[in-house]
Amino acid sequence: MDTHSASAVARMLGTSTPRVLRAIHRLRMLASKSAAGAYEITPAQLDTLRAELGDAIAVGLTRVQARVLAALARSPRGLASIRSVARRAGVSPTAAGRALDTLTQAGLARAKKQTLALGRATPVVVYSAVVDHPRWHELAPALAKVSIPPLPEQVQAQTVPYYLRHLFWNTAKSQLDVTTSAPFIAKRLLSTGDLDGLAWGATHLPPDAWERAARSRGTPPRDRALARNLARRHRVAA
Repeated sequence: MDTHSASAVARMLGTSTPRVLRAIHRLRMLASKSAAGAYEITPAQLDTLRAELGDAIAVGLTRVQARVLAALARSPRGLASIRSVARRAGVSPTAAGRALDTLTQAGLARAKKQTLALGRATPVVVYSAVVDHPRWHELAPALAKVSIPPLPEQVQAQTVPYYLRHLFWNTAKSQLDVTTSAPFIAKRLLSTGDLDGLAWGATHLPPDAWERAARSRGTPPRDRALARNLARRHRVAA
């Protein structure tokens, strides 16, 4: 089995040897040592260190800038605060803010004021990647290899979240209960076509709700097809 020294791993990940050694100790990694005392890191342990420390990205970006840009690239609708960017990238808000300033000045990221429906109309700054930048073709393959924290698992919702209530402005509170009114909620989300609402419903509404919404009288063929695709998605995932 091929093994790698700590310094070789540092070169592969584009970081320093001390940082690799600190990660080995922090993860309590049982890495063997050679007769000379050098670590012999296995491929499986290298994968663990890559997930912990991230990959190198040889495109003229710092590690934090690469993580932030990768986070934006994987958030096609943008991220609505520096803290959201920091959480998605797995860096501190201060570091994320500095990286966003640099990326924005370079034209690789965009900061745009928008008004979002977060329970009420709320002005926010949304950060997004500039995917039509002339360098994007060069950057995209490298950014795809950058390790960032996975999205947290969602707890199953019991009711329509506050930030989507504007879609149900004329609805009784009892009809916002997922356990009793899921088909109604699914049909309303289909009729509004709101992307945030559909994304939430795709995660939190059961397949039967989408099937019943598809069979509802007056559902357009396009919405019916979407509902059935969402129902199938749940069944495949299960």
